[in-house]
Amino acid sequence: MMASDDKKREELLRFLDQKVFDPILQASPEDYKSEDLIRKLHNVKRRAESEKHQFHQFQTSEEIKKTYLSDLDFRTARKMDHELDELNLPSLPKVKADFLGLCEKLRV
Repeated sequence: MMASDDKKREELLRFLDQKVFDPILQASPEDYKSEDLIRKLHNVKRRAESEKHQFHQFQTSEEIKKTYLSDLDFRTARKMDHELDELNLPSLPKVKADFLGLCEKLRV
């Protein structure tokens, strides 16, 4: 039984890493013209790194889903999402439908 949740957990983490965290962490300051955008990029990278780390600490797929959904409602996330939009980078809300679809497929 436990092994199947491990697989679900891995799949959810892989989804979040590929669709949200890694594109942010791999974004290059050279792609941005203004100091303001470069400063925002550094900010969102720092937050994305700590958020990615936080998600990877979770032991179950259920915890990942619960945290994902509560992060969507979290006030400070809105500022980050706005900055990610300005930087043309993905954010958690942008992948919500796909994430929930994956959760459904995995029965999380």
